[in-house]
Order: sequence, then structure tokens, then C-alpha cells
Amino acid sequence: MRDLSDFGLAEWLRLSPCHDALKQWRNDAWQSMYLAKRAAGQERFVESLRDPAANLGLVVAFEQPWALNWQLERARVNAPGTRMAVFDNSRRPEMRRQIEQVCRENQVPYLALPANPTRHVNRSHGFAMSWIYHNIVLPAEPRSFAFIDHDMIPVAPSRLLVDLDDQPVYGLPNHSEWGWHLWAGYCAFRFDHMKRRRLNFLYDFSNGLDTGGRNWRSLYRELDASSLRMAKHRMREIRDPVSGHPFSIQVIDDCWYHIGSISYNNGFESQFELCQHLKAALAAGRPWAELCPPEG
Repeated sequence: MRDLSDFGLAEWLRLSPCHDALKQWRNDAWQSMYLAKRAAGQERFVESLRDPAANLGLVVAFEQPWALNWQLERARVNAPGTRMAVFDNSRRPEMRRQIEQVCRENQVPYLALPANPTRHVNRSHGFAMSWIYHNIVLPAEPRSFAFIDHDMIPVAPSRLLVDLDDQPVYGLPNHSEWGWHLWAGYCAFRFDHMKRRRLNFLYDFSNGLDTGGRNWRSLYRELDASSLRMAKHRMREIRDPVSGHPFSIQVIDDCWYHIGSISYNNGFESQFELCQHLKAALAAGRPWAELCPPEG
């Protein structure tokens, strides 16, 4: 949470520091219990990923097998050097069955996460990421690892999440008045820089930081964001290759299409048809630069 000296008088009068501290203690205790849970096939899964030269792409899947399937299909083409692995945080058994089938068809390792005890969107995502880091990444000891949202589609070739060089982290930065962190949906880490740290991927709303923000104190605070190579995102105008209808979409590093609002609400429905048409066009060999021409 925020340093006590950063709370204003009005916040102290409302006892905000006490409330924030209690919530943080509750969340940490709850997460600690979740981290102790085991997943079926966990040991075999770790052994299948154990490789000191591996660059792991860790996908937290949730309820949308069609989006995951598209992501994994394009990753084979456009994410060279990244070994994808899927962790299913879905609630419905039927969705878990379908997502496992998608992974089997794409020959990508699949692990069903232990049942997540919370329905809070950010807390659920943070629990899942922390569980993956402590129970899979630490014993697997890869060269690097990246968390990638399941609605991030690699529409053009990129090695940005792999070629970290001497950087300890890479991703899309989120800043607040009191700190910064990398967006949980697109962030990469060098394992040798992380393995001795107690990473915690919960949010830190007191500091104005979203999922992964609890790593401000253990990681990001010692890094100068202005001196690091960071990801960039833009809103781009695109036309549906079939209907010709215009859409505004988010593109990260000019090579990842972020569908957005796909996990916990129906905000993506307006783009669902566009997604199907883009998927077909890319599969037919049309380059992304033709479908979404560079600006200027």
C-alpha cells in the first residue's frame, strides 16, 4: 500500500490507511491459502516446461476458447522463440473442457488452475498469476517468462517479449502518482533477475496500481522506467475486411491486437464479427499491414 506519509489529512480522518492496510492483509492471507493449493498434474507440467533456455509465454485463459484458439494459431507463426503454456482460470466445467481441447489441438501445454475462491476480477487474475509464478515458473527455471492475456492476438511477427537483452523487464507501463508497474496482460521478465524476489501479482489500489501493482516495492521501485525500452500502444482505425465497417482497435507494439473486455463482460461483442473476419483473412495469408495499414 501507499507510504503512510502520502496520505492526506482528509484520508486520515476517514481512516483510509487503516482500511487499506486491513484489505491488503486480508488479500495476502487469502492469496497465501490459494498458493498452497495443488493442481492435478502439476509436477508433470513443471517437468515439461523445465528448460534454462526457454522463453515461456504464460496465458491465463478464462471462458473464451475461440479467442485462445486464435491466439495460439497466430503465435505459432508470429511469436517465434516463445513457448506458450495455458493456465485455465475458467469457472464453468464446460469451458475448461473446451479450452483443454483447444490446447490439445494446438499442441500447447494445458493446466487447469485450482478453483479460484474469489469473484473479484482483479483479485482473481492476481491470484492466478501469483500461483503460476510460485508453483510453475520458480521450479521450471526458464530463461524468461511473459504473462500474455488470452485476448492478445499476435497479428504480426515479434520477438519483443523474448529479446530482453540486459533489461530485467519489458511490457506496457502503467503509472500512478505514487509508482508504476507493467500491465498484467503484456509483461515479460528475466528469470535470473526475479528468482530471489517475492513477487506478488495482486493489485495495489491504494497506490493507484492495477493487477501486478504489489510488485512496486519488491521490483519496480528500483527500476528507472524512463531508461528502459518499453512497449507502446495505439488506437488504430481498421475496416472489417468483409463488411467494410470501421472499427477503432487497440494495437500494442504494432504487432499485437488487444480485443479487450473479453473476460468478465460482453464489451467485445461489437468486435466479434470483426475478429472472425480478421482471423479468416490472416489465415488466408493477407498481411496485417494490408488489413491495418500503417498511419501516415
